[in-house]
Amino acid sequence: MEAGKNTKKWAWLGVATAVTLLVLIGYSQGYRFQNNFTIGKLGILSVNLPLSETLIYVDETEKVKTTKDNERVEIKLSPRTHSIITSRIGYYPWTKQFIVPSGGNITLSPIFVSVNATGMIITDKDSEYWKIRDMLEKNQLPAKNSPLESSDKKVIIWADDNAIIAKVGSTTSTIVQPDTVIRNVAFYKDRSDAVIFSTYNAIYVIEINKEGMQNFFPIYKGTSPIFFKTDPNFIYVEDETNLMQVMI
Repeated sequence: MEAGKNTKKWAWLGVATAVTLLVLIGYSQGYRFQNNFTIGKLGILSVNLPLSETLIYVDETEKVKTTKDNERVEIKLSPRTHSIITSRIGYYPWTKQFIVPSGGNITLSPIFVSVNATGMIITDKDSEYWKIRDMLEKNQLPAKNSPLESSDKKVIIWADDNAIIAKVGSTTSTIVQPDTVIRNVAFYKDRSDAVIFSTYNAIYVIEINKEGMQNFFPIYKGTSPIFFKTDPNFIYVEDETNLMQVMI
């Protein structure tokens, strides 16, 4: 009997050792558990970050701090759902949930919006003053039959029933439909994944895609602003009697 017990003991020990070795070999080869507890291979998260001194947190753990502008960071992650936060002093934190595909890549481009809007006042002594005022006053919301097209020609947007609508490929969806009247709409910077719009007392930027959290930030707060965009880096804003150039 004692010999039989020892045989079983060594057999179980052998199985446990073999399983442990398989796990260690698999781990060293980049295999991890996925959301459904199946096995998948490590994927790569690529993050495009325009500003230095930006902190990246993945699953609430600090991973990287950028050292230069326009840096592309790559992080190996297990093939499952993760969360990311990018944080920089003076800017709103950006967050997103995402799924890393097994052995695949995913690329994210966070939005950086300053907590304190910067710009300059344009007075009637400026030679462009009346031209800018005229552009602002004539700026109308895009309609379905005359939508705005993104610079990469992949997305179009328009306003309907006080909602901002986007068409990406063959998919049409509502980006946002506030309770207050939308005055102006434009693509954010030269991107096709976010728009800026004015309503009530502020101008906001909002992401088009709602998956993994739809980030939403104020760019400018005042009284009743309207805006017009002629450049990816700034907008002209008229708020009551003030005319301004505001950086975005």
